[in-house]
Amino acid sequence: ALGYSMSRSLFHRVPDGRNVPGTWSEPDEFAAIAAPLARAGRGVLESAPRYNFERGSGDRVEEEVAWMAELSRATGRPFTFNLQQIRSLGDHYLRVLALAEEANRTGAQLRPQMTPRSVGVLFSFAANTLVDDLPSWQAIAPLPLAGRLAAIRDPQVRAALCAEGADKAVEPFERMYLMPADAPARYVYDAADSVAAIARAAGTTPVAAYLDAMDASDGRALVNWPVMNDDEDAIARQITSPVTVMGLADAGAHATQIMDASQPTYFLAHWVRDRGLIPLEEGVRRLTSDTAGLVGLPGRGVLAPGAFADVNVIDLDALALPLPEIVHDFPGGAARFIQRAHGIEHTLVNGEVCVSGGEHTGALAGRLLRGTG
Repeated sequence: ALGYSMSRSLFHRVPDGRNVPGTWSEPDEFAAIAAPLARAGRGVLESAPRYNFERGSGDRVEEEVAWMAELSRATGRPFTFNLQQIRSLGDHYLRVLALAEEANRTGAQLRPQMTPRSVGVLFSFAANTLVDDLPSWQAIAPLPLAGRLAAIRDPQVRAALCAEGADKAVEPFERMYLMPADAPARYVYDAADSVAAIARAAGTTPVAAYLDAMDASDGRALVNWPVMNDDEDAIARQITSPVTVMGLADAGAHATQIMDASQPTYFLAHWVRDRGLIPLEEGVRRLTSDTAGLVGLPGRGVLAPGAFADVNVIDLDALALPLPEIVHDFPGGAARFIQRAHGIEHTLVNGEVCVSGGEHTGALAGRLLRGTG
C-alpha cells in the first residue's frame, strides 16, 4: 500500500443514494488509522474533503484544511486532497490554496491535487448522448453507432427527437461545447463553440443542432461539458502554486464519460510549450519525480544511475491530441474512451521499449510498484 485514503465528500454516494462510509467519520478516526504510517515513517494520506457547500450549511473551508494540516504535522506524512475551481463557489479554490500554503510554512506537508485543464463530462454518439433522456431515444439507445445514425437519419425519428427536445432548458447547453471531428482536441472554448450558440446561429434548438452535428460527422464529433477548472487564470494560479501536485485525473474511471488520461500530454503542449507558463524542465518534474516522490516511489521519475529506466522520448513541437474515441475492448465488448497522442515517439518501461510510434511493441516490462517512502 502507498498510504491511506478516505472520502468525506458529500458528493460520493452508493447507488441507493446513501453516503459512502467515510463521509461522516471524524478526524480522530482518520488519525487513528494514520498512526501506523507515522510510526513507519512512510506513506501518503489522502482525502476528498467535506466543505459542506452542497447542503447549504455554510462553508467550513478553514476547519477542513486545518485538521488535514494538523494531522500532517503530527504524523510527518504528506497529505493530498482534491482542488478545483468551480464557478458557483467563487474564490473557494483561492482560499484553499492560501490556507495550504500558509500551513506548509508552519510544518505541514499539504499537497492539493489539481488538473491542468477542465474536468467534466464527454458525450459521444457511440456512448452517452445529449438525448439519452428523451422518450423516443429509448428504443434507439441499445443500437450500435451505425444503428443510431440510421435512426436519426429517418425523418420521422429525427422529428420526434427534435420535438421532444424542444422544451429542454437552453442554459445547460451554454456550457456544453462541440468538439468537431477531424480536428485536434480543444479544451479552451469560446462562447460561439457552445451547442446553444451553434443552435442560435442556425435558427434551431440545441437538440436539433446536436443531432445535425452528429449526422454530419457520422457520430464522430463530441460534446464536452466542463464542470470544474474551466477558467484558464484559475488553472495557471494552481499550477504555479508551490504546494500543488498534478493528479486528480480519473483516467481509469467513468470509462464512457471522461478521458483524463491525456492530461500530461495536454499539460506539456498547452501550458509548457504554447503558454510558456513554466520551463520545460519544471513541467517534466511536475509530471514525474514530484508525483512519484509524493506517494513514496523512489527511483521513479528521475534519470539517474540505479533508477528505473522509465523514459518518454518526446518531439515537443509535434505534441498534440486528436479527439477521444470510443472503442469496445472491455470484457463483453463494453465501451470506453481512449485518446491517442502525437509526438510521443517512444516509451520505455524499466529500460524496454514498450510503445514506439504510438504502437505497443509487445514488451511487458512493468512490475508491481511498492512504496518505500
